Amino acid sequence: MLRAKMTLAGLLLLAAVVTSSGAARAGNRKAISDLNRDDGQSQSIALRIYRDFLLVAKGQIGGVPESQNFILDTGTAPSIINVKLLGQLGLATIPSTFRAFGKAIPAQSAILPDIELGPIRGVSLPVQVQNLSRLEGDLGIPIAGIIGLDVLSKSSFRLDYDKREILFGDVTHAGIPVHFDSRAGFAVAEARIEGKNARILVDTGSDRIVLFGGNFTEVGWPALRSTSQYGANLVDQRMYVQVFPAADIVLGGQHFRDDRAYFVPGSADPAFDGLLGVRALGFRALSYDQASGTLYLQK
Repeated sequence: MLRAKMTLAGLLLLAAVVTSSGAARAGNRKAISDLNRDDGQSQSIALRIYRDFLLVAKGQIGGVPESQNFILDTGTAPSIINVKLLGQLGLATIPSTFRAFGKAIPAQSAILPDIELGPIRGVSLPVQVQNLSRLEGDLGIPIAGIIGLDVLSKSSFRLDYDKREILFGDVTHAGIPVHFDSRAGFAVAEARIEGKNARILVDTGSDRIVLFGGNFTEVGWPALRSTSQYGANLVDQRMYVQVFPAADIVLGGQHFRDDRAYFVPGSADPAFDGLLGVRALGFRALSYDQASGTLYLQK
């Protein structure tokens, strides 16, 4: 993960979409109602940015007095807690399924008593449990967990890469709008890539444009170039990839070109066709308007 020699460094956070037992799903509805912010309050938190795309912020987690490092990842749903904190927090786990590249992988989930990020507070929040030790080793810092839009969406906010901050409060509606699906926990943009329609997940946890080959079984991609390089995701799945030499991408009526677009043969997902790494197309900020449930990609 996150090694320079890997072509898909950002895929360590790929599509962390989890299905779990009925009890956990019921808990998710409760957690959504318990997440809130004080109306009218504006607050900012400093961000550390690794590899020019991976966002890390300080937050608080149930019963731990010290502030903790959290990755902010719009491509993760639900949020993730590091397995090493289970004992410290006294959390029990239940069986769940981790979905990556369309494959269901057995995993564990837990109910987090509370979590705070700026003015946002989550109570009885269902989270997925993962071993983040390799990620910690690659970044050289402890990581308590990964916060997705299931938490972030409970306040309007703006992630600013240039200012290295997340600002909570009212946001402008400038930029390319993308609808946030609160039930699924992520935002999927409609795009055209090399003239073909694609639904791509808005993902701050990736620095690439990636297409899942299994979603395009009847479509030819003559511009693909083979490579001997491989990528990996959070659950350590090794993936062979192919490259678009200079992909033409149309998003929100605007044309973009990206020489770092990738195609993963055989991978598939019913919810979306690939990933839109926010930094891949040069976006400098991402805003979310809670009232309309809309993300805005901003240059």
